[in-house]
Amino acid sequence: MRLVHRALVLSGGGAKGSWQVGACDHLIGEKGVWFDIICGVSVGAVNGTTLAQARDLESLRARLERLRTVWFGMRGNDNIYRRRRFGALGLVLGKWGGLYDVTPLRDEVLGREIDPAQVAASPIRLKVGYVDLRSRCYRTAENDHPRLRDAVLASCSMPVFFPPVRLPGGREIGVDGGVRNLAPLADALNALAELPPDNDPSEIWVMQLSCPRKATTAGMVRKYLRSFFPSLWLHADGAPVDEAKSQRASNSFAVSGVIRGHERNLRLRVLHPARDLAGSVLDFDPVKIRAWYEDGLRTARRVHTADPGIQRAETQT
Repeated sequence: MRLVHRALVLSGGGAKGSWQVGACDHLIGEKGVWFDIICGVSVGAVNGTTLAQARDLESLRARLERLRTVWFGMRGNDNIYRRRRFGALGLVLGKWGGLYDVTPLRDEVLGREIDPAQVAASPIRLKVGYVDLRSRCYRTAENDHPRLRDAVLASCSMPVFFPPVRLPGGREIGVDGGVRNLAPLADALNALAELPPDNDPSEIWVMQLSCPRKATTAGMVRKYLRSFFPSLWLHADGAPVDEAKSQRASNSFAVSGVIRGHERNLRLRVLHPARDLAGSVLDFDPVKIRAWYEDGLRTARRVHTADPGIQRAETQT
């Protein structure tokens, strides 16, 4: 049976990243969905790189279980960052690059949970997004990046709060990829365009940690596609999307058009909380982390059940 190519797109959102773990627990853990491509920024880069160490579905589930254990093991902000004494003053005087010290994130999370050799050997194609302060351009690090952990740390480095990260050769200084590209959908579209075309449409699952405010999900997606891929056409339920007339919470869309010179048909599914997740992106409170995880799990189950167009998961062996 021919496999459908699938991509997973993970947005930024700090401590609320446990929501993505809950949603993945349904797709990967319960339904056995395999992803050929994983793209992430900020906390999505941490979650995505951890998952991208898998070599098959069994190890993908194992990586997901480990990721859940890491999130549930957090007891507070000290597991991710430490406050600097007179942090604001040191920032103004140029003593530090950020208000907080991210040694726990670098050593205890990325250092222990991400093995660059496993990522390099994985069949999952990884794209981690960050912004280079010197050029002000959005960059991506892939499986074979020479300092992958630093690239992931750069993708998490919110300006002012966390210090920027010098990358190989000192030519780039990386900061949070979510500053420029909150959900790296373009990375997934470009990566899918490089794969052989399928008879069936490829799938992209976007896990967005903030919910649309002034527009429907369809409006948000269409605006994004126009910015990066003006030739792509968005449909819903076999008809063009009309955001002005339809305010329903649609999560599933068909996308067609030319990507990198090739005609492509895609199925795009956007998962996001029904309402904003209450709390700060820098508040790693264990009670909130658990609540956000549960919300993500419920949301993914509801969307998967309600959408009859979702194909039965075909796993990679």
